[in-house]
Amino acid sequence: MTGPNRRSVLAAAGLASMGLPGCARAQTSRLELWNNATGPHLRGAVLAQRRVFPELDGREFLGSGAVGVPVTDAALRELSASGANLVVLSHPGTVAEWAPYEPDLAVEDHLNDLVRRCELAGLYVVIGFRTGPGRSEFTFHREDAGSWFPASMINDDVWTSSEAHDGWDMMWRRTAERFRDRANVAGYLLMVEPNANQAAPGPDGGDLDQWDPELLAEQVAGTPADWPALARRLAAVIREHDTETPILINPDGFGHSSFAQLLDLNSAPGIVLAVHDYSPRGYTHQARNAGIDFERGEAEFMPPDAARWMMGEFGVARWAPQAAHYLQRRAVSLERAGAGWAMFRWDSGWRVYEDRENMFNPAYGSDPDAVNPVADAPMLGTLRDLWGRNRLRPSSLLRR
Repeated sequence: MTGPNRRSVLAAAGLASMGLPGCARAQTSRLELWNNATGPHLRGAVLAQRRVFPELDGREFLGSGAVGVPVTDAALRELSASGANLVVLSHPGTVAEWAPYEPDLAVEDHLNDLVRRCELAGLYVVIGFRTGPGRSEFTFHREDAGSWFPASMINDDVWTSSEAHDGWDMMWRRTAERFRDRANVAGYLLMVEPNANQAAPGPDGGDLDQWDPELLAEQVAGTPADWPALARRLAAVIREHDTETPILINPDGFGHSSFAQLLDLNSAPGIVLAVHDYSPRGYTHQARNAGIDFERGEAEFMPPDAARWMMGEFGVARWAPQAAHYLQRRAVSLERAGAGWAMFRWDSGWRVYEDRENMFNPAYGSDPDAVNPVADAPMLGTLRDLWGRNRLRPSSLLRR
């Protein structure tokens, strides 16, 4: 019998300082971060990035690297200083999106560096892959095809190709091997917002576009569009190479809780259900000056039927009426359920991008026409009050 490694001892020590149960066992130490009975323990924000396409983006808008938008160290330090202890990295996959599915070392190195910098800032991270073999960023922008990008850049082959599944298998195997000893990695999110229900082939040759969970299960059973089956496979792959790091799984329907019933959350040890919710969407995604308010109770979230679950994304347009109040009510309902959470999204610090794309950036305040951060942004005050409840930080193994 071997003793606990340095990573598990540090993690257990941190949890023990909070009086959490079960901390002596390395097998369960980081899983305790997602214990709804004693939580929430992790509260923070999402950082969303994608591959850079110079022909679309130019050389400044998303930076000149392989992945953008760049995230500055100052932005990470500010997030941590505001009380947050979690970043959900909604990150492009580290294996090519188009066949042949080969590792993309530039994207892999970018992820490694970002995880390292988050650790230096005192932040836990969840590594989540938005894209990967047979899945491009443009699946999230299907309604805009032919406008700012050509429709040919949409890639949904993951829902039709077993070879793409093999690529996801390789991607998570490499990721687990590389990050299993990182003290601040609080979880692996297998796929950010799977959308087989929308993008898989339908019986008429078009998109499936199926929003009934039971009908979806019948239609995709035994096909590559069966996301729960692929999730089971990927969880098993991770457990072959990393027995400790929690595995977070989004349901189909872009992470909607109504599809959670289709997932097998007991297929591997240490699985946590991760849901996304922007309801009521007409309020949270309203256009500038729309003036749409939310009804009493609409900010509340009904907990899913799962032993361990967290809210991986929620948010509201910064100009929405009473946006700070909506944010506070949503977070309080999650607090009552003991669920960790991440708000979409945090300021990257890259002003060329943020001054143009800031709908969900709380730093820009409530004025729809703001083109710079403001000091008294109402949502930031609410977030700092909520994040101030955090008591846990990762024990860094890095030299500052």
